[in-house]
Amino acid sequence: MEIIKLDPKNKKKAAAVVASAFFNYPMFTFYFPDEKRRLWELPWYMEQTLKCALSYGEVYTNPDCSVVIFTLPPGHTKISQWEYMQHGFLLTPMVLGLKDFSRSQECEAFVGETHERLMKDRLHYYLWGLTVDPKVKGTGIGSALLKKVLDIADSASMPVYLETHDEKNVPYYENKGFKLISTEKFPHNDLELWCMVREPLLLESA
Repeated sequence: MEIIKLDPKNKKKAAAVVASAFFNYPMFTFYFPDEKRRLWELPWYMEQTLKCALSYGEVYTNPDCSVVIFTLPPGHTKISQWEYMQHGFLLTPMVLGLKDFSRSQECEAFVGETHERLMKDRLHYYLWGLTVDPKVKGTGIGSALLKKVLDIADSASMPVYLETHDEKNVPYYENKGFKLISTEKFPHNDLELWCMVREPLLLESA
């Protein structure tokens, strides 16, 4: 499979794939509770997310954008509010509405604080998102893309951190070498968070 960096010109196409894969993901059904509105809100939201990832990290895909992975590098695993605003999120209160925007901000703050607390001052890669077009799920294409990112982290001798809001994802990542380090309950809603880390593999020297 050919793995390439996402061309910014294709970010809308990639965002549509990410939104399709995440359509029923617990965090986004909470952010966008109206299913009809989610059909257009979520692709918009993911396009802004990919803008940030392209600016501060890496986004990898394949030629038809049927799989997308986006990461943030050691030293910049947190996007500031100003950086979010610079890349399209300034309009989020208008797109989501003030009530849903407030709920989403509370959740984002909890996720960010948990990330910082668990990883403290450890340099690491942040696996921000991995999605596969539902039409090609089960073909191994997602695993191939994940391997690309893990190989980069191994080359830099860096751990990789991720969180998921869906417990069903935990065994998948455990099979890829990640270990569950914490399970968190959001303070004001029913969402949960499973936090995982993969330590770098020791590469044999030539």
